[in-house]
Amino acid sequence: MSENWVLKEDEAIELLALLITSARIQMDEPAHYAPMRLLTATERLSSAILERASDKSRDFLQSNIERIPELRMTMSDVEAYAAGLDDLCREVAECLLRHSNISEDSS
Repeated sequence: MSENWVLKEDEAIELLALLITSARIQMDEPAHYAPMRLLTATERLSSAILERASDKSRDFLQSNIERIPELRMTMSDVEAYAAGLDDLCREVAECLLRHSNISEDSS
């Protein structure tokens, strides 16, 4: 069985460290920081796997890397922040559809 690894072990450990320490920090931070921490992890993961990702994923990953810092700047505007997160959710759904070979029209 051939598998395509997109993370090296040290990259995965760094991401785990970010997620674990973010979980701990979240105990003392305002609740609205949680999405920001998840976006930071998303940005790092996207950057780490971009060059090894398939064509089906590359455009999605690149757009995340470019949009996340901009999205973080809207954190104080809750409506704009939520709208930006909604847009990212739609894009990840489209990426998942490309990977599954299911069209949005099939039901």
